[in-house]
Amino acid sequence: MDQNHLLADSRGIPWKLPRDAAHFRSYTRGKWLLLGRKTFAEMHGWFDASHTPLVLSSSCGWHPDIGCVVASVPQALAMGEAAAVPEIVCCGGAQTYAAALPYADRMVLTMIEHVYPADTGAVYFPKWNPSEWQTLSESSL
Repeated sequence: MDQNHLLADSRGIPWKLPRDAAHFRSYTRGKWLLLGRKTFAEMHGWFDASHTPLVLSSSCGWHPDIGCVVASVPQALAMGEAAAVPEIVCCGGAQTYAAALPYADRMVLTMIEHVYPADTGAVYFPKWNPSEWQTLSESSL
């Protein structure tokens, strides 16, 4: 996210950071991923056999070609617990982050030291209280 918490706009993510993309790919390898339906569609073709996407959607009767649909964050967490999955990574979008944040015990964030101009389709990471979180590590890319 940029300094205003911008995640993306109607053009997509407004930055290209190869080292951050490599970090994201490495961190998510082999994990279950919680995504909104739009983010799932935008990432289509990115998933590999090691990923299990859980698509948060209220649409009945829709089934993704990889992974499955979940109706809520608690349902995703229950599925992960039943399968002994150690971590489910929330990958967006903004509404999915907002739904998952109350259940999170860790955030892995990329904070970009820049403010990007956003169009009318801008989406932002939800507000959180930094005093409720402890920084365990930081690195500059």
